[in-house]
Amino acid sequence: MKNWSLKQRLTTVSSIILLIAFSIIFFATKSAYLIASKNRLQESMTAQIYALLAVANDDQGILFIPDILRNERLENLSSGLVAYVLEQDGSLVWQSPSSELFQTLPNMQQTLSLDKLSSSNFEGRMMFWIGLPITWEHEGNQEKTYYFIIGEKQSILTSAVDEFKNEVFAWLSTSWVLLLVVFSYALNFFLRPLKNAQEQIELVRLGKAKNVLGDFPEELIPLTSSINQLLDSEARQKNRYRDTLGNLAHSLKTPLAIMKGEIENHKINDKKNILSIQIERINDIVRYQLNRSVISSGQTLVRTCAVEPEVEKMVAALSKVHQPKGLKIEYRVEPNTIFPGDAGDLLELVGNLADNACKWTHSTVVISAKPKDGLFCLYLDDDGPGIEKQNREAILNRGKRLDQKIEGQGLGLSIVMDIIKNYRGDISIEKSALGGALFRVTIPL
Repeated sequence: MKNWSLKQRLTTVSSIILLIAFSIIFFATKSAYLIASKNRLQESMTAQIYALLAVANDDQGILFIPDILRNERLENLSSGLVAYVLEQDGSLVWQSPSSELFQTLPNMQQTLSLDKLSSSNFEGRMMFWIGLPITWEHEGNQEKTYYFIIGEKQSILTSAVDEFKNEVFAWLSTSWVLLLVVFSYALNFFLRPLKNAQEQIELVRLGKAKNVLGDFPEELIPLTSSINQLLDSEARQKNRYRDTLGNLAHSLKTPLAIMKGEIENHKINDKKNILSIQIERINDIVRYQLNRSVISSGQTLVRTCAVEPEVEKMVAALSKVHQPKGLKIEYRVEPNTIFPGDAGDLLELVGNLADNACKWTHSTVVISAKPKDGLFCLYLDDDGPGIEKQNREAILNRGKRLDQKIEGQGLGLSIVMDIIKNYRGDISIEKSALGGALFRVTIPL
């Protein structure tokens, strides 16, 4: 759930809340309906007893109830409603035509009343019972106690409750689904400002806009304002870098030009050539660092470049520089491979690694690049002596050199490390299949 979006989180939580709420409603409604149904049944059965009492009369000292009653259910065998009148010893006085389906009489040992429904198994059928003892005074002051008993099959009530339960479940399920659909549309409406802000930030990230633009709710205004202030601060900082380094480059330009002019008049050609090369190198370093400080001081705005043309140019330049050694410099770049940054950074990255490989290799250097698992992957192989495991970490430190005989200041790999760090990438050194060192660089796309 860590990577779930706000919409997924809200939808899931809302679904669970609605499910719990509707479950409570379902069970509470079913329970209330069952209680209400039992109460109605109890009242109906009580009314049946009073109806029997109304038609009962005294016939020469015997309790008499007419055979024909104005109650269709008590006369129908399949109605599930039965009635009995028993004497105190349990002998039968009268029974309804509907009770002739049963072979036995109700159990007199079970305490029955009008206040609650009693339950029992009656010849394999679960029944509800209520009863009322009546003391009847016959002619001649003779008193007898009779039990008026009404019973009804529980399956009638159970069927009604099940039907009600299924109907409520269907309505609640439908309501749950409809509410989720409505909530989804409402959620899209509420989250639309966040979506707009995300789209604006993406335009800034892709370099298609300078600021987050648009009208946002007051809750988002502090966020968008802070982002715009950050972007403005970054722009001002870049301008300061550009101005400062521009001044630095301009300040160095005149002394370098004077030095170059003096060298042209120098009589010793060898020293002239060496000094000229170093001055050109200083010029290149100043130009690159000026460009790099302005472009790569922050990665808010994304720039991309095709890898193969830049690597091809770098290989051509290195082949000329190291022509006296007769090196074989190859490149293998998968089609449509993109570097997620500025071309100058790519050239500096490949150039420093490849130049370092050319200094140490015996005969072959291979530059490879491809996209893999959302990463830009760069590989530099050579067939040189390789790098021992204990030295691999140290060699990436600024100014660290393993062999003082090899030309350089030891800054090439540290510049590589700065570029990789700036792009949130990673670098590792392994043994190459060619026998030398393999530099593996990965940068998120």
